[in-house]
Amino acid sequence: MTRSVTAIVPAAGRGSRLKPFPCPKELFPVGYQDIEINGVVEKRPKVVSQYLLEHLVSAGAQRVFVVLGEGKSDIMQYYGNGTRFQTNVSYLFQEELNGMPYAIDLARPWLTDQTVLFGMPDTIIEPSDCFSQLLAFHEAHQADLTLALFPTDNPSKFGMVDMDQNNNVIWTYDKPETSDLPGLWGACCWSPAFTALLGAYLDKLTPGAQEVVLGDVFNHAIEQKMRVKALTFKGAKYIDIGTTAELNIALQQFNL
Repeated sequence: MTRSVTAIVPAAGRGSRLKPFPCPKELFPVGYQDIEINGVVEKRPKVVSQYLLEHLVSAGAQRVFVVLGEGKSDIMQYYGNGTRFQTNVSYLFQEELNGMPYAIDLARPWLTDQTVLFGMPDTIIEPSDCFSQLLAFHEAHQADLTLALFPTDNPSKFGMVDMDQNNNVIWTYDKPETSDLPGLWGACCWSPAFTALLGAYLDKLTPGAQEVVLGDVFNHAIEQKMRVKALTFKGAKYIDIGTTAELNIALQQFNL
């Protein structure tokens, strides 16, 4: 069954690892884009979250929910209603920054019959068609949840994924000190069944009583015998600009 595709972009965090910072980190310019001005194509700065949005739209996302927090209204002003990016952009506000799962769950009322694509707005992923590949793999395997895996030399910053030879996810591990696992999960795709499971999981918790990471919900899905798959992007890039060192790497790679 082919469903409509909705994307979720979590942009509520404060970006504390980059403070002091002049703008939401999702709007920091990294690289350039071609803009037609008075009939002439010119280079203009491209903000980091635009890479993600363009990839999501290219994969078929008809609607994008951007989750904002305090001090993030500039993101809404930049993207507007999404017309400029050939999609429909809507905004949700997370009053309490109590974790990414809660940010995602804000969109639950609009996701009951949707396939969901999810990515991080402070990262740049290559290949540029990774979400198209991810969605095709997810649908071909009739999965409930599919994780996109990328290589990393720094597992202590990410959620690492263990899987078997048939691409079934065995377990996920949040920010292990060391790891010989094949990759970090950097994006994902899921069905309405996982949306419902996420909501039910959070409904049983007291918000703020414990830290909840998305990997906890992935592992709960595995325990509930959901079909959880992984697609590995070998030789791919996953650039996170969450620290000044990583931001510098991105600026060097995407500078003209």
